[in-house]
Amino acid sequence: MNSKPALLVHPPLGLFELRLTDYDVVHWPADRKDIKAAVTIGHVGLSNAMIDALPELACIVCFGVGVDGLDLAHARQRGVVITHGREINHEDVADVAIGLMIARLRLFTEGERVLREGKWTPPLAVPPQKRLRGRKLGIVGMGAIGQAVAERAKAFGLEIKWYGPRAKPHVAYACEPDLLRLAHWCDVLAIAARGDKSTEGIINAEIINAVGSDGIIVNISRGSVIDEDALIAALKSGALGGAGLDVFVEEPTPVSRWADVPNTTLTPHLGGGTREALWEGSQNVLENLRRFHAGEPLLTPLAS
Repeated sequence: MNSKPALLVHPPLGLFELRLTDYDVVHWPADRKDIKAAVTIGHVGLSNAMIDALPELACIVCFGVGVDGLDLAHARQRGVVITHGREINHEDVADVAIGLMIARLRLFTEGERVLREGKWTPPLAVPPQKRLRGRKLGIVGMGAIGQAVAERAKAFGLEIKWYGPRAKPHVAYACEPDLLRLAHWCDVLAIAARGDKSTEGIINAEIINAVGSDGIIVNISRGSVIDEDALIAALKSGALGGAGLDVFVEEPTPVSRWADVPNTTLTPHLGGGTREALWEGSQNVLENLRRFHAGEPLLTPLAS
């Protein structure tokens, strides 16, 4: 009989599993009924059917801050507690947001393409670009990531307003309670909202068109937050000026979907994937698991 506690890891987490030496690691599908804890990636999660197939499951530990792959109400009903890695990679995700914004305003993607294809023709390799200083940045979601984006943007001299579901008196930037009005106002709309059912599709065709033919949308939240079909249509028609995207509805996103979409800088969900954040995230997972099995208060439980 194995003395190590069974641990479901879904999806498989490669080299990280080498650090789970205190556990008997199990992958799905699993027929074991003694699994009390599971590790997952927040946007993948465990389905309700998986949770229900594990009668002793009591704790789900999410690698990263997101929990959008879980039905939280169902987990609560089952008495399953959830932990996540809050405020570990928000600075890194904000870096990606600023990078995508600069890439679109200064046409880095087009510039590299011209250089690599041997089409660099002086005096200007690409059309005149846009200065950052003085532009208007609207941020959707003023949590840890949104605030980190704002602090970086402030250093570049951008004017900042934000939209979110609740007031935050401690935030120094002006709150715009109307998302459509924010979209009309801004030059760049950066999406940093939590990716869950409450934000699904909030950046719809109306919001996209309001950002306009000279505006840019940057998304480092979740692909589900944007109506991706409407976004692509607006980019192709010129109704939207450009987009910098690190997240997509389907990941990996099909190459053919973006083959003829202009004015975009696309990155493969780089987000919080720095060495530092991954190390801190793995430590967070290990400590939450240790505390759960020791009967101690969890390190970073999901707020109810």
